[in-house]
Amino acid sequence: MQTPKSSRTVRTRLLTGRSRLLAVAAALVTALTAPALAPGVAGAQVAAEARPNTDPGFLQVYDANVENLPTSDEQPPAECAGDWHDLMYYMRTRELKPDLYLVQQLNNRAQLDLLLQRMEEHFGEKFAGVLAENDPEPTTGGDCNAFKKRQTNAVIWRTDRFSLVKSQSPDNRWQAQNHVDGACVNNDQPRTKGVKALLRDRVSGRTVTAASFHWPTMAHGGEECADENAVELSNELTEDGYDSHPQYGATDLYIAGGDTNAHDREGTGWREWYAMANGDLAGSTLGFRDAVYADCETTADPAACRKDRWTLLTRSHRRVDYLLARGPGDTLPRTTDAVVPTFDEGDLADEALSDDGDNRDLDYSDHRAVGARVHY
Repeated sequence: MQTPKSSRTVRTRLLTGRSRLLAVAAALVTALTAPALAPGVAGAQVAAEARPNTDPGFLQVYDANVENLPTSDEQPPAECAGDWHDLMYYMRTRELKPDLYLVQQLNNRAQLDLLLQRMEEHFGEKFAGVLAENDPEPTTGGDCNAFKKRQTNAVIWRTDRFSLVKSQSPDNRWQAQNHVDGACVNNDQPRTKGVKALLRDRVSGRTVTAASFHWPTMAHGGEECADENAVELSNELTEDGYDSHPQYGATDLYIAGGDTNAHDREGTGWREWYAMANGDLAGSTLGFRDAVYADCETTADPAACRKDRWTLLTRSHRRVDYLLARGPGDTLPRTTDAVVPTFDEGDLADEALSDDGDNRDLDYSDHRAVGARVHY
């Protein structure tokens, strides 16, 4: 989101939750015994516990709106400050390193290169990526205009797991729609251009189309066009030859992650865009598996589970960031191990893996990330 949230700099923490998380951090410190991390990550003295995923049956995927990679020196105003490395530290405390990382709101190619460099330093492996635009035109960034005036979206992959088959402009990108004068038309913000890449899985021999998307905000008329944007996302995954390749055949898996700026619920029911998108709901026409929804359905109270896994706090807690997957022929792939890392978990992972402490007043983003294993 472009409008900064006051929840960023001051957070009220429940003591019971803090005690539980401190216990998790203590366990992490005890467990991490490998040699030192590759140089470059300031203060890091303990290696990542996460290991590379060599299982041909699934992919470790994360999605995050990174809000232009905020750090502690993005002041004034204070709302711009953040600690985006917390999320990298959190990923390192998980069992597996990311195979795919779907990202919204990077500045430009230089910032993508910085992120790729830092990921190599955190995980000890190389990553590559493509952007919707390498040098997006500046637009307003709200109170953080100087910091967030350039925004674009990226697909990132671990190069030992994937090789790039294709992702060439202009066929690898599309513009989300917003509501103007009673109609849904292409939005003019660079930040709302989605990007897709066709990738070859070196481990399984299969192909994957991966996409990162970002829909317009409510203030820009985005919510009225969420239905159209959901249909367009579904179509884009299979258009322009991203559903097959002359050498590799039909695409085996479609994965999309992004910030919809649209809630999944409306009163006691589902919003129309979400009812269409979620293949686990009766009447769905787009047939995606929502990793968080599928995971919460296995719990005793699915509604409470989804509520707890909000991704953005504005006037209320909202779930607007999604990790979606679909198999060939509109089949629903299995998703497991879904996570929505809390800001506390990011803080504690930073403390467990670095010797320079953590600024607990700063979050890794305004948005909470989403992660899951997506199975072929």
